[in-house]
Amino acid sequence: MKRIFTFILIITMFSCKNEKKSATEKQLFESDNTELIGIYISDQSDRNDHNIDWLEVGKRDSLRRIKVNEILESNKIITARDYRNAAMVFLHGNDSTHYEKSVKLMKKAIDLDSTINKWIYAAATDSYLLSKGEPQIYGTQYFKKDDEPWRIALIDTSKISDAQRIEYGVETLNQQIHKVIQMNSGNHDDGDGH
Repeated sequence: MKRIFTFILIITMFSCKNEKKSATEKQLFESDNTELIGIYISDQSDRNDHNIDWLEVGKRDSLRRIKVNEILESNKIITARDYRNAAMVFLHGNDSTHYEKSVKLMKKAIDLDSTINKWIYAAATDSYLLSKGEPQIYGTQYFKKDDEPWRIALIDTSKISDAQRIEYGVETLNQQIHKVIQMNSGNHDDGDGH
């Protein structure tokens, strides 16, 4: 009886070890979706020029969202970076459904890789809240109307601590105030590459 128990224990240990090995091997062989990488690069490239034609960028953003939805529907988004790249495309949407999708995609990216840059999650959350007429909580969104100075969009400073902001790649409240001052002094690029 003791031998049977020992035998079962050994088999169980080996099968568990093989399951872990298979999961690790699967992660090693999973690679980022190259089509999605190209879409992400195109999205970012559209925002690197100082003379941005937002009407044209908006059209390309719309086409990118359609393509990313097709990739999502075909289950070809697998890695944390895939989810992050898709989240960025929806962050550059124009309504609450796009921002909400960005939040969900980034949540999945963070679940898959807790070390991934979480700024997109914070920005998507803020954009989603603002699109619903609620104040942002991280402080990622700024705006400028015509000849008026730059401002931080309405923010509820009681929901998120500065430590949480830092964890999500966002400036502290004090740093945000200084950033706006710098933006209004003309010593700052009004886009942050996102």
